[in-house]
Amino acid sequence: MKLGETGSGFVSRKAAIFSGSGIENTTDSVTVEEPLEVSVQDKSGRLFRAGIIMRTPSADDYLSVGFLHSEGYIKPGTEIYAVEGVDSGGISRENSVRLIVSHVEESASIPYGSRLVNSSCGICGKASLDEIYLRVGRLQRSRITVKAETVLSLPDIMRRKQRIFSSTGGLHAAGLFTADGSPLFVGEDIGRHNAVDKVIGWSVMNSTDLHDKILQVSGRAGFEIVQKAAVSGIPVVCSVSAPSSLAVDLCDALGITLICFVREKRFNIYTNGERVSLS
Repeated sequence: MKLGETGSGFVSRKAAIFSGSGIENTTDSVTVEEPLEVSVQDKSGRLFRAGIIMRTPSADDYLSVGFLHSEGYIKPGTEIYAVEGVDSGGISRENSVRLIVSHVEESASIPYGSRLVNSSCGICGKASLDEIYLRVGRLQRSRITVKAETVLSLPDIMRRKQRIFSSTGGLHAAGLFTADGSPLFVGEDIGRHNAVDKVIGWSVMNSTDLHDKILQVSGRAGFEIVQKAAVSGIPVVCSVSAPSSLAVDLCDALGITLICFVREKRFNIYTNGERVSLS
């Protein structure tokens, strides 16, 4: 059987459980990890191979669009004519997706094209904080405020919508929320950056403005996460775990509110705390 054939995002594998009474043979549900080749073609027929992403097969259409948007191959307003290679549920059975779009930013394909993106690093080789700053600038357009109680509610709301995690316990999630904590979309994947790209891809394909939204992630807040949020214009990033120093520096430079360790009725605000309301 081909991995991911059911489209569930997990498969059964043999396992042996050790306990105080000995070893018991059983089966366990494990998260699927497979490569996805992503390419993009403009209306003139020119084809650009963007990379191979190690991912969990689910929402491959959103993942491809989000990845190409985050990497700069397509810009806001680029018309997407078709997402080829996915079924009606958005999954690529052949592990290959091609977007047909109105225009491709050719400069994006020169340093980054045709590379392997593994499930632990979404932007390996990105040049520097200055490069990202020049690309997106500060997020000054957003004046949203988020209540502290809303921030505290986000991880539990997202967890309840993690279908694959409920079966395997072995993957990350990213959730998109309104300022009052209403969930819009939750993406799951073995790679935390892939989950974010699925959120971004969903927003692009549904013409959702992200400049007044919150991104909640299940793991740490690393540079690759806040970089994707910045490119998409998301003003508030929340994480259940720790930030990295470069993520803090990037959020400070770009005007993003970074909130981490959101758990057990507490959280740390690292940058641009004026968006957080205590009442």
